[in-house]
Amino acid sequence: MDISKRNFLSWMAMIAMNPSLSWASGIPNKYLILVELKGANDGINTLVPYETDNYQKLRPNLHLKKNKIIDVGNSPLVGRVGLADTMSLLDKSINQDLAIIQGVGYPGQNRSHFKSIAIWETGGDGQNSKTAGWLTNSLEKRYSNDQVVAHGASLEGSLGLFARGSGVYISMARLNQLYGHNASNSQTSMNALMKKIIKNKADLSFASQQISKKLSYFPASKLPTRMPYGNFSAQLTDVLRVIGSETAIPVMHVQHGSFDTHEGQKWQHPQLLSELTKGLASFRKNLINMGRWDDVLVMTYSEFGRRVAENGAQGTDHGAASVQFVMGGKVNAGLYGDYPSLDKLEDGDLVYTMDYRSVYEHICSSWLNQKNNEWQTFSDKRLRSLIS
Repeated sequence: MDISKRNFLSWMAMIAMNPSLSWASGIPNKYLILVELKGANDGINTLVPYETDNYQKLRPNLHLKKNKIIDVGNSPLVGRVGLADTMSLLDKSINQDLAIIQGVGYPGQNRSHFKSIAIWETGGDGQNSKTAGWLTNSLEKRYSNDQVVAHGASLEGSLGLFARGSGVYISMARLNQLYGHNASNSQTSMNALMKKIIKNKADLSFASQQISKKLSYFPASKLPTRMPYGNFSAQLTDVLRVIGSETAIPVMHVQHGSFDTHEGQKWQHPQLLSELTKGLASFRKNLINMGRWDDVLVMTYSEFGRRVAENGAQGTDHGAASVQFVMGGKVNAGLYGDYPSLDKLEDGDLVYTMDYRSVYEHICSSWLNQKNNEWQTFSDKRLRSLIS
């Protein structure tokens, strides 16, 4: 478990004031779960424009046949679209609580994994980069330090999503790592620096023990239904334990992938989508049975999409626009935005039809109740009904 040095003391002070680690009185116990599809998911074979001629023409080996597609509706520029049938476990969500946002991207697409994910996590674009996490400002206005255990937590990967935030942010590879901290104040040293290190280790041990105690009241065995096997589902299991134990961490980040399918996509991509779907479907089922689905909002994101044409290795290379999923008990199901035309490409890529910061604006205003947020200029009326 990592705690940034800047936030460590404030987090420790908060724990001393709020040892129960539960939500402060009067604060709605809502959770935003950000699912990073690491490596750049191929949106074209996720939400498939199967009626357009160029789909099969440009993907002679990788295109999905019509009987392998779950139709979800019509999009003006491409006709009927549907989800890959490896996502069939989401069938109960399709007409109830799964929103599919089409053509998401940004101006001046950067095709570097490292640079583009940094853009997504801070809210910049190919011309104007930013340095602070995209939701830190709204999140910190919504919750003060003494109202939460941490404003956000990353269960896999770095804290880039919460960069330069002034709140409390923690990184945990897995929650069970909390049990391994046994530093003690009984250690001594005459060196001032060593004294500080020993004290910090002891404080971290105390904090870990407090969180462990809270989570011990809601072990994985207490979930209504067992989660599937695999790293992604294991991360979601930890998220369920946080929610079930009422631990006040309003934003959690998980990761799945790699979706960097330059070769062998025909076999890799369906498996990745299947694992994603199994995890999300079981996560949803557990939360419904726990009576908490209305308190949770899930959003996927990925650094970019893939090129429309397949390459010579039966894979796809770095592209531009892609698809996002938003799901939760308060989500109004359906297609949002417009699928980019496959007849009017830009350098072989889809041309984005919705700025991804429009989604950020809607989440900040509708989920975090921060109407005057920094993304207001990107407000898009097509998302008006996304969250009830």
